[in-house]
Amino acid sequence: MYQATLIIDADAGVLAEREDDHVANELALRAWTHWRESGSSSSAFETLDMDMVDDYIASQSVDPYFPDFMDFVNERRILFGVTTQRLGRVVETILRREGLEGIPVFANKLDVEPFTIRLSFPYYNVLGCDLCSSCNLYHLRRFRRAGVPLVFVGDKEEDLCPCLEADLVYARNGLQRRLEKANIAHRRFGHLRDVERDLMGMLVDGELEQLPRKERDLLSPPPVGGDGWPLEPGFRS
Repeated sequence: MYQATLIIDADAGVLAEREDDHVANELALRAWTHWRESGSSSSAFETLDMDMVDDYIASQSVDPYFPDFMDFVNERRILFGVTTQRLGRVVETILRREGLEGIPVFANKLDVEPFTIRLSFPYYNVLGCDLCSSCNLYHLRRFRRAGVPLVFVGDKEEDLCPCLEADLVYARNGLQRRLEKANIAHRRFGHLRDVERDLMGMLVDGELEQLPRKERDLLSPPPVGGDGWPLEPGFRS
């Protein structure tokens, strides 16, 4: 039996360098933007320069503390997964290179072919919302286990939707500011050490197990408006 499930955005302490800070991910963003505006079907794709992707993989690494955090996750029986809006398969490659195999990465689909990497977006607009290339709220719902507290750790403003349904939210940077403005409950963190320390305390004293659950049907619409802001700031189900 898991003591908790936890999903973290790759920029919130998994990777040493923010994904947005590398030109390869700017290419991925442009590919998705072009794909979305063209009205293509879900099987459509855009191509990226493989040299650029190889450069990204070579330059990137996991956060120095992340392996220690994974030790904590495994020791405390926490089901763990990573989300990313960019190059999901590349994140998997970086984790595997660092000896961190078997971590689920929820993201866009990438198919590597000779001289080309092709992107498709199977989790775009799956809940009737077209704001993100890969719906983190959908991934969060799929990851939930009945009766087990669900934790989300995020960094960017775009991570808002999962925060409405996670039982416990840790936020920093743009996400933390947005949650404050929307008056959505969360715990501020600066580093994964803070998350580990806080979760450990909640596990020891039983507070985590007692958190109210916010379970929803997998395909129910997200509780946000077209601008990405919550329709019901105090949302509970």
